[in-house]
Amino acid sequence: MNPAATMDVIDDYLEALLDDTPTADADPDTRRDAAGHDVIAAPAAQPPHPATMHSAAAQPAPAMATLVTGESAPATTTPVRLAPAPEPAPPTPSASAQPPRWVRVTVATDSYALELLCVQEVVRVMPIVAMRGADRAVLGVMNLRGRIVPVFDLGLWLGLACVQPDDRSRIVVVERDDELIGVLVSTVEDVVTLGRDRIEPPLPGNDPGAILGVARVGATPTVLLDANALYG
Repeated sequence: MNPAATMDVIDDYLEALLDDTPTADADPDTRRDAAGHDVIAAPAAQPPHPATMHSAAAQPAPAMATLVTGESAPATTTPVRLAPAPEPAPPTPSASAQPPRWVRVTVATDSYALELLCVQEVVRVMPIVAMRGADRAVLGVMNLRGRIVPVFDLGLWLGLACVQPDDRSRIVVVERDDELIGVLVSTVEDVVTLGRDRIEPPLPGNDPGAILGVARVGATPTVLLDANALYG
């Protein structure tokens, strides 16, 4: 074979080989299938840029939202209003705030009263032993269940006529600091409750230490006596 012709055949063969082999200038994403058509491959995933990674790390992770009917919880919370504390109940009036009660007694036809808190009991007239040298208003002493108790005539103690004992007469036993005194009266009427609006000041000329005031109970005025004055 002619050497020139041989070189032409070799050049044609090399050109055919070069046409089937991709060159460096060809698009790396372009390939040929078996039929010779161009096929564009998907681009390979690029690694994230370091700056982008740093920015993503600086962002705080979203908080877990509580799912309620498919919706996330609100970002802000509503302040809770506390119910006002209940007002304290008004204090219950004590027994000492109630109007005092009084034991009404009589000396002849006059009405008197002693505060019930000072009265221990009321007893029938019992034997009284006279005491020599005692005050005129002191009738003597009586034996009250083993205790020696002095007995006063309320009429004489008030400067009036003495009490004439009978079946209706009684001895009212008053107490102060465990000390007892008996008071002889004509009768014991009843127990009444007297407010301040029903009590008038003592009558002029009366001893303010013994008489606390005058109360209107029915048609007869009642003189309120201080039982502690008996111990004076």
